Amino acid sequence: MKRVLSVGLACLDLIANCETFPEEDSTQMVLDYYWQRGGNASTTSTVLAMLGERSEFVGAMATDIESNFLRDNLKSYGVKCDNAMVCESDIKTPVSMVIINQSNGSRTILHCAKNLPEVSFSHFQTLDLSQYKWIHIEARPAPDSYSQIMRSIVEHNETVSEKITISLELEKPRRPELDTLMQYADVVFISKEKADDERLFSKEDVVRTYIKKCKAGAVVICAWGDQGAAALSSKDGVLCTSPVFPPETLVDTLGAGDTFNAATVFGLCQGQSLQGAITLGCKVAGAKCGMKGNNGLKDMKWD
Repeated sequence: MKRVLSVGLACLDLIANCETFPEEDSTQMVLDYYWQRGGNASTTSTVLAMLGERSEFVGAMATDIESNFLRDNLKSYGVKCDNAMVCESDIKTPVSMVIINQSNGSRTILHCAKNLPEVSFSHFQTLDLSQYKWIHIEARPAPDSYSQIMRSIVEHNETVSEKITISLELEKPRRPELDTLMQYADVVFISKEKADDERLFSKEDVVRTYIKKCKAGAVVICAWGDQGAAALSSKDGVLCTSPVFPPETLVDTLGAGDTFNAATVFGLCQGQSLQGAITLGCKVAGAKCGMKGNNGLKDMKWD
């Protein structure tokens, strides 16, 4: 059985769970404080594993105490990470300080990238691509390297009968140089944050706009918070939408987008229709928002 590979960032999240968002220049007691593993691709790989996929993460990783925690945590979920790009001893693990506002479930992220490099194309070349059925790329600020990586997957697909599906996540705004990566992707996930910055004000507008920038036969998907998600395939031109499935109590939205992406990829890997896959994505993401972290997803069943 082939694996689903997620390529991108793994970092350490330091979570402060607050009753309300803190005022500037004030002292406020927090309700809870804990560490957890973060990073878009890292979280995506974990949710895929909890849903039942054979999952692997590849990203740059340091050799410090924090990185040891990240490796051990990935393995505890059954995520393979032996092929990570191990960096020199002076490289530090990135850290995100996250404030979760308990009154509304919002999350505010303060990220310190440290000096961790991005995955290099030369490292990616050491992977045996025949082991993968789907490769999910978190677009990172290294367009040349990621372009080479994605092009190499396309070239691999030209030589084999069992093609690797390539998905791409474009999340961060004001990084237009990463849009060039869409030419290689079969499935493109566009974030609401990116869409807002480009003055696209609905999930339907996003998928209709971005499908024109993608290769023939591609799919564009956009999750829109409490408005659900939309998807459009250039194969048939049919617009699919799903409502949101909110939890009874909103607890923690950190990682909800990564959870949606993972569950949608899972649905497509299982042969579900595009409509069914984004509906599953919304259901799993909604459930995640009703719990601290995402560990509780592994105990849930999905129709």
